[in-house]
Amino acid sequence: MSTNKRYRLIYVEVCLILIILLAAALFISSCREDKESRHLIIQDPRNETIFYSIPVEADDILTLSYKHSVSRSMVEGTFSLTRNGKIKPETTSYTAYGPGLPVERYVEWKIENGVITVYHEEEPRESIRLWVTDITGETIYLRGQQYPLFKLSDTYLLLEIFLD
Repeated sequence: MSTNKRYRLIYVEVCLILIILLAAALFISSCREDKESRHLIIQDPRNETIFYSIPVEADDILTLSYKHSVSRSMVEGTFSLTRNGKIKPETTSYTAYGPGLPVERYVEWKIENGVITVYHEEEPRESIRLWVTDITGETIYLRGQQYPLFKLSDTYLLLEIFLD
């Protein structure tokens, strides 16, 4: 075999090895990105005091429950945590309508065992802001754990919930 043919063969082999290594690196990088966990941050937005930093993964479901301040009935909202770091409203369930709750005639909904469940068609959001107090008992359920937000302060407390 001539020297030129040998060099061309070596050149092609080196190029193939580099392409394979680059493809492997890209594949490993994309796998890490998919499995990369985020943290659900619960903080006071006024002074940025962080109360919770909870490890989560994309597609986890967060449930927020509270007692409606007017109807005094329990309300439960579910939210999915998206791959791009946003929080998507999924459902709101309640047994008695109260101000601020979604009206079922404007969206998809069902009634089962006396519970009205409204299915949201909203776009994912960057964060959720809410006031918490022991009067309404806001609590988050996530990955089998309970986080009683209303116990974070003796008075009304503004919280912001977002993914980092």
